[in-house]
Amino acid sequence: MNKTFLLLLAIAPAAFAADLTGRFDAGTKYEEPALHAPANVSRMFVRTVARSAQAESVDLPAVGGSSMIIWTIPARESASPVVTRLRTPNGAVLQPKDRGSLERGLRRFRLEPGETSEMGLAGGAHEVVHVLSTMAASYHLDVEMPDGVPGVTVIAAEPDSAIALSTWAAPLSRQPGQPVTLHAEVLDGTMPVGGARVTARLASPGGKAFAAVELTEQADGTYSATLADLPENAPGTWQVRFEAAGTNATGARFSRTGSGELVAERGAAHLGEIRTEIAGDALRVRASVDVVLPGAYRLDVIAADGARNAIAWGEGVRNLATGATELELDIPLANLGAVRADELFLDVRLLGLDTIGVAGRVTKEVD
Repeated sequence: MNKTFLLLLAIAPAAFAADLTGRFDAGTKYEEPALHAPANVSRMFVRTVARSAQAESVDLPAVGGSSMIIWTIPARESASPVVTRLRTPNGAVLQPKDRGSLERGLRRFRLEPGETSEMGLAGGAHEVVHVLSTMAASYHLDVEMPDGVPGVTVIAAEPDSAIALSTWAAPLSRQPGQPVTLHAEVLDGTMPVGGARVTARLASPGGKAFAAVELTEQADGTYSATLADLPENAPGTWQVRFEAAGTNATGARFSRTGSGELVAERGAAHLGEIRTEIAGDALRVRASVDVVLPGAYRLDVIAADGARNAIAWGEGVRNLATGATELELDIPLANLGAVRADELFLDVRLLGLDTIGVAGRVTKEVD
């Protein structure tokens, strides 16, 4: 998609008094819309510790061969700080008021409320513990919470670790009734890691979390689950939190937390059959539409040749009432150049404009 087309997509719909058409730059390749957002790659894991006693202990498995950065974030700001104590596998202890040293390979830093607010973090002051080089074993973080703090979130990152969790959810733009795929991949460098336990938990746009879903191991370190439907009918952006735990080829334990997201479309309209004909000096594209929610929509057409070179585009805004209707959009034959109409591939999309979203998409080989 060329820069001109991207710019047109960004212009407010009120600016379009008439349909717009144009040609793509020579050599532009047609690209399918992304099935999912770019995979989230994680070398960290997150533990949320709800308060059941004044002191809690968090297990932090390390693969070794990396540093470890441990954040402790209180769920609520308090006049008294959260106190932590790190116990290492070799018996060394970083006591609560001990700032550590480079020689010991353990350091403690404290971020004050002003610093954390600038970083967009809630909960007042935060502690960061830095392990310069981990062993392949478990570290333990003892957490003491003052009165009024209902829990803490502990984030442990191994930025140099070879163990990485890649995650995504699909489809990125989901129409009502479409199944949802949750996907994860665990690699140790370039080697797949099998035998891990991988789960995913969905959260609705309103923040409601649902029961964890177990992913099934496929092959080559990949894990997936397909849901026939979302847990509830809530349009908007759904978040997915993935958890993976297992051992690598040397038997070292690991834990990783990943994320993904998808947009549940409103089902505002259904884009049906696409037909074409030559009307004077234009290729006329007709689209059958069943409108559920009335309002402003935009019909987009991308025309490509048989080799999927992008040739021409057209778009037009329509105010649609509820019910079945037919839309038309003309693309000048001159914009198609030497490509015959019966050699075209069309990508037709209907976009909601009152509430931004994809109402439908259909592809068609012109015959």
